Amino acid sequence: MLNKANPKHADILLITGPVTKKCEERLRILYEQTPGPKLVIACGDCASTGAPFTDAYNHNHGVNNVIPVDVFVPGCACRPEALIDAVVLGIEKWKAMVEENGPPDEEERPDLDHEVKP
Repeated sequence: MLNKANPKHADILLITGPVTKKCEERLRILYEQTPGPKLVIACGDCASTGAPFTDAYNHNHGVNNVIPVDVFVPGCACRPEALIDAVVLGIEKWKAMVEENGPPDEEERPDLDHEVKP
């Protein structure tokens, strides 16, 4: 069976590359399909600020101009420790969002065939 990524089963969106004007709409749709509470991590300089493509005509200057970003990871390429720290920080923000807004509705979360427990 081929496993295809599905945003309806995602908890974290990890943006790892540059955002061009051509892919803005697809990124918005992907963000809307992700169930709440959503967590978006911009990984690296391309996703965070658009560098080194800041002068390109078809390039958007960072993913935060398209969708809201919760955590930015600096670097090109970002270090593994920074990425781990960003995920931990994002999970803390996620827990705060859940405490503030309550758990997501059952309608928002898809039924999974299995449940993963820590």
